[in-house]
Amino acid sequence: MKKYQASTELIDILLKNGFIENTIITYPLHAARLKGDNYDAQHMKRHFVFVCTRENVLFDYINMRFPGQIGASSLDTAELKSLITYCKLSSSDRATLKAESYHSLSVHKLLGESNISKGTFQTISKITSSFVLLYLY
Repeated sequence: MKKYQASTELIDILLKNGFIENTIITYPLHAARLKGDNYDAQHMKRHFVFVCTRENVLFDYINMRFPGQIGASSLDTAELKSLITYCKLSSSDRATLKAESYHSLSVHKLLGESNISKGTFQTISKITSSFVLLYLY
């Protein structure tokens, strides 16, 4: 399974799937450097937010932070799809998942679950269609 790290490839995938870059507000000095330099994860921070939500993805140099204060240095394909699917859910569906101790990178684990609550089951039908149809460019 492919691994994604803080890179232009991952940034392109996030931007194509509904995230917008907010680096200029959060890290203005890093944003200014982006105008002249190519992105270098070792020396720059980036900030992305999903459209119409408060769900953030922060690239803190080579470390990444995801909704729910989940940190990682890399993502596999299932975790990346989980992140995008999670952010596309309504706020009530995200709250249902949080109540069941699922987070933005664990949505894919729900697809194989058999012992789930009624509220989570309703959310799974939305997740399944979104997750299965999600293509990473």
